[in-house]
Amino acid sequence: MTHTTRLKNQIIYLNGPSSAGKTTLARTLQQALEKPFLIVGIDMMISLMPEKLNDWHNGQKTAGFSWQPAEDRHGNPAYKIEVGSFGQRVIQMLKDITVTLARSGHYIIIDDVSFGKQQVDQWREVLKEFDVVWIGITAPVEVLEKREQERGDRKLRSACWQAERVHGGVQYDRMFDTHEQSVDTIIKDITEKIA
Repeated sequence: MTHTTRLKNQIIYLNGPSSAGKTTLARTLQQALEKPFLIVGIDMMISLMPEKLNDWHNGQKTAGFSWQPAEDRHGNPAYKIEVGSFGQRVIQMLKDITVTLARSGHYIIIDDVSFGKQQVDQWREVLKEFDVVWIGITAPVEVLEKREQERGDRKLRSACWQAERVHGGVQYDRMFDTHEQSVDTIIKDITEKIA
């Protein structure tokens, strides 16, 4: 069933680099909000894919997603995410699923990694019929790298490459630093914003 009225603050869009704390924030926010928010995100979409389409270790370009050698803005070694043809379809699938859920009247939190204004603007276009709260999530690069190392499931020196690009030219309703601000403080700010 498609909803006919515009739901206030129906979608919360979280964008930030890997290891910035978006997933933890999304789950905590989901519990704190009165409305039943669903969480969708690129990691969820990747988990639906055949693993053989991705290469997280060997640097081989694939139809899905792979890590490729790169440099940060200081010329230091880093890793960037390469998106193949099927990976592009998966990114579009996330948008399609989000719109389908929203049109069915669901409240949604999007846990995303989009690189800069152009990619975030693609989301803005897709979600233009809905009421969206746009939130940027960040942390200092050294903190991201420490978290990356502690997690052990990310390519080291990938978060720094992402951190230099995710927020470029993007205007948000709110921007949070998960190193400077506690999750509780951020949750309080967001819930007050959308109350």
